[in-house]
Amino acid sequence: MSTSDIKEITPARLGVGRSGARPLTAAMLQFRADHARARDAVHSELSETFIKNLVENEKALVLKTLCSDRSDFILNPPKGKKADEKEISKLGELERNMDVQIVISDGLSAAAVEANIPDLLPILTDGLELERISFGRPVIVRFGRVAIADQISHHVHAKIALNLIGERPGLSSAQSLSAYITYNPGPQTISSDRTVVSNIHSAGTPPLEAGAYVVQLCKKILDKKMSGVKLQKEM
Repeated sequence: MSTSDIKEITPARLGVGRSGARPLTAAMLQFRADHARARDAVHSELSETFIKNLVENEKALVLKTLCSDRSDFILNPPKGKKADEKEISKLGELERNMDVQIVISDGLSAAAVEANIPDLLPILTDGLELERISFGRPVIVRFGRVAIADQISHHVHAKIALNLIGERPGLSSAQSLSAYITYNPGPQTISSDRTVVSNIHSAGTPPLEAGAYVVQLCKKILDKKMSGVKLQKEM
């Protein structure tokens, strides 16, 4: 397979060429543009329009973690994993003892959330309904890390925490989303307890395909009553 053939199937920087010791001008400019997009994604925040649409159309609840703003979120990662009692008290509006609690967190790329959730969420909820898997109203989390879904789902006694969260941007994509799926979430949860579907974006796993796949994973996790490394070993 030639370099040109490989370049057609991957966003990796292959065969960019050199002019002496330096990259070609076009390659350097593309690198700087991609780097700028990645930096912008890290500092991006969910727009009021996006949040409003989810609140109105999906009856979503909006929470904020311990972070005061985006800068605080980036500089103090542990604060993005929890919400205070005042915020958690809002969860009293939600249904309890559901199979799945959907959480939508901005993470390290709110741009990824806004780009993928509109296509992913409908196929996800339709699929859960088709499989007769109960789920609660979505919770939108501003300045959220992966573990915030454990606190939320534990509070409402959900069997599965499903966190749809913006990934740390790379130079090949600044709009990549991940789905973290955790069985029996709570204070005891550690990273190895989570099953992850990553690289959800137009040039990776398309949102529609990812939504259908996540539904089947949730079904399997509920059947096996385990997720993460335990599930991987079982399978």
